[in-house]
Parts: sequence; C-alpha cells; structure tokens
Amino acid sequence: MEEQQKIRNFRIRGAVSAPFTAFKPNGEINYEIIPAFCSYLKDHHFEYAYVNGTLGEGMSLTIEERKKSLEAWVEAADGKIGIIAHVGANNLRDSQVLARHAEDVGVDAIAALAPSFFKPTNEEALVEYMAAVAGMAPKTPFYYYCINYVTGIYLNAAKFLRLAKDKIPTLCGLKHSSKELTSAHSCMMVDKDRFQVMCGTDVQYITALSLGIDVPVSVAFMGDVFYNLKTAYDKGDMASAMKFQEQAQLIDTLRDRPGGAFPIAKRMFTIISGLDMGPVRLPLKDICKEQEDSLRKDIDALGLWK
Repeated sequence: MEEQQKIRNFRIRGAVSAPFTAFKPNGEINYEIIPAFCSYLKDHHFEYAYVNGTLGEGMSLTIEERKKSLEAWVEAADGKIGIIAHVGANNLRDSQVLARHAEDVGVDAIAALAPSFFKPTNEEALVEYMAAVAGMAPKTPFYYYCINYVTGIYLNAAKFLRLAKDKIPTLCGLKHSSKELTSAHSCMMVDKDRFQVMCGTDVQYITALSLGIDVPVSVAFMGDVFYNLKTAYDKGDMASAMKFQEQAQLIDTLRDRPGGAFPIAKRMFTIISGLDMGPVRLPLKDICKEQEDSLRKDIDALGLWK
C-alpha cells in the first residue's frame, strides 16, 4: 500500500527532453556521445530525458539497441537528471520485455504508445493493452503516450484515463503529444490529484500553461526558450512569456520545410549543440547539403543560439 501511494504521488517536475539517438556513419548507435548529451540537457534546463521516444527513433531500433541505449542514459544521468523510458512497440511482448528491463535498471518512470499496425479499436482495448505493459513494471510510474497523428489511433484520451483509473495501479497520467489541446484539457479534468498531463505539443506551451499543464516535453535545443517562458509566466510577465512563445513558433517553423520535421530537427541539434547526432535511420532520409546550408543560415538569422 505504501509503495502504491508513492507511485500515486509521483510527479514529473520541470522540462523533459526527448533526446535523439546518435548514429555513426555505419548506422551503429554512438553510445559514447550519451554522457555529453546528458550534460548538455542538464546545462540547458532539462530535468528529465525521455529515452527511445519518437525523436529518438525508438521504433526504428532493435530491442537490444533500446535496452543498451537506456542503460547508457541511466549510467550517464547518475541522478543529475531523471530518466523516463519509452517502452512502446508494435507488439505486446516487446513492450513487456522493455518495461521489465526499464524497471530493472532503475528508471524514474516508463511510458508507452499503442501498436500502430494492429491498433486497439476502442478505449477498453487500449486500457487492457496498457495494463499488460504497465504490469511488467509494478514499482514504476507509468504514463500513456498519446500521439495520434503518428500512430493513427484517434481514441478519447480522457476516456482512457477514466477507464484505466482502477485497472492500472501505476498509471500517473499521459504524455499528450496529439495536437488537440482541448483533449489535453479534458484529460486534466479527469482526476487532478492523480493524473498528470505532460505537453508534448510544445509549440502550444503558453496555452497549455494557462490550463495548468506545466511540463513540456520538447526537442533538446528548446530548453532555454521554455525555461525563460515558464520563468516569465510564473512572474506574471506575460509580454516576455509571449515573446519566448513566439521564439518557439519561429523555431518550429524552421522544421516545416522539405526534408521532414524529424531529420531536420536532428540536424538542427547537431548544428546548435556541436554534438554530432549523425544520420537518421531508414525509412527516414537525411537532408541534402543544400538543405543543410539553408538551414544553417536560417538558424544564424534567428540569433537565439550563440
């Protein structure tokens, strides 16, 4: 009972980064860069890393790669930042293996999206699936990862929380990366004392704050912007907060160009941080040299990173 209450009281505090997976030119994961990446996140106001998520190309990694990557992040973090392990996969057994492993290596929380090939067709099926995943990590807080425009699963997230409330003891909320902010608000209203909603659509952060959703999950080069936004918002300085939100929108617009948002974001982080993330993994395709040159010019023109 005490362990269950501890999980119920768990909350993510501060900004969460969804780190990229760095690849070497031969396509192997560059595990050696993870300590430097972890330090970068800490230096830029991130309190957690959401490992093996969408930006990390987690669904393009093997199970063994995901395990090894998570172990490297836990070792590098060493208490400096928290670790949330994304354990979603396209089949239940893989998700269960990853959930059990995540608990064994001592992560702070786990999260999972639902399979996107054979999809759950209603909220009841989604609850049953997530209960089977979360049950493999009975001592670890669990978050549902809702990202409908990627998975194609357009179910009612608030209804999921209501149905799951008594069926998933470790459920602490969800990472709401779907673009409908009204859905996130509905989720907030299910059980404010128990369920936490994290804002995965970070370009809507200032609006999310007005709804009481204060944890952004963002790309690794956005830490300073959202820290400054939240600081200004908490002080009641809405003019400054809006300025930082407009910066976030301008940055997001840089990703909306030929080449694809994920490959562009990965290359942006390499340019901004100096940490070489390498290529993306097929079926994603890297941007060409001309596109990268244009991207560098636009990043410099923003003047937000020195």
